[in-house]
Amino acid sequence: MAMCPGDTTEWDDIQRKFGNFAPKPKVIPQRVIEKALQEAAEKVDAMDHLRLHELTQLEDAVEEDTLVAYRNKRMAEFKKAQGAAKFGEVLRVIRTTFVREVTETSANGQWVLCLLYVDSSSACQTIFRPWEEAAKRFPAVKFMKGVATEVVENFPDSSTPAILVYRDEDCVKQIIGLDEWGGSRCSADCIEWVLSKEGIVDTDMDEDPRPASDAAAGGSSSAQGAFKRAEPKRRGGGDDEDSASEDERKNERDDRCYQSTRIGRRF
Repeated sequence: MAMCPGDTTEWDDIQRKFGNFAPKPKVIPQRVIEKALQEAAEKVDAMDHLRLHELTQLEDAVEEDTLVAYRNKRMAEFKKAQGAAKFGEVLRVIRTTFVREVTETSANGQWVLCLLYVDSSSACQTIFRPWEEAAKRFPAVKFMKGVATEVVENFPDSSTPAILVYRDEDCVKQIIGLDEWGGSRCSADCIEWVLSKEGIVDTDMDEDPRPASDAAAGGSSSAQGAFKRAEPKRRGGGDDEDSASEDERKNERDDRCYQSTRIGRRF
């Protein structure tokens, strides 16, 4: 006769009694498991991990007192983190320091923002002061700037200002031009708003401070590939091409973000 799962024979029971077989595993009733899962679910705070702008989106679904309490808690955590921050000013970068100051610093989840500019550009001049103010507001983020061609050889003036966003030793985004930052009305508030939407900082602002036309554009100027990397020059051909280093092959990526491991070399 077939046995149901978990059933044992009389022989098995005798052997377990004398210690010859391992004890029979204890079966936990399904109702006990369900009760434990329910209690665990009740202890999970679904709102505890939400950022400020995500809490704002729940205004119609959550009581005001509850929402205010969570917002205050998040701001307190934010201010505590700011107090322990180590930046707070815009630092200069050039080609020879890029890997150390940008790529390596961005390890372990650190945000590093690098502004590439040319002095003759009015758009670059417009973002300078707001960039400085934003650096003071968010000292946990490393703000940097450098003359474009002193960081990336042959970088086109027409692609400035350019913001390279680094985290975990990788360029995760590049924003070309001034439009996404509010255009000619660029301000520290505009920068704060854009960075909050990228998940880089928290903000207590409820409305987009950018002019309507720029806000509607929604970062059309940030498309990857707005500028191209210079291709590495190789000597000769044939076997010489096959002897290219693994570093060069690895760094020839299609995402068109500048690989900082190549900055510092002459292309």
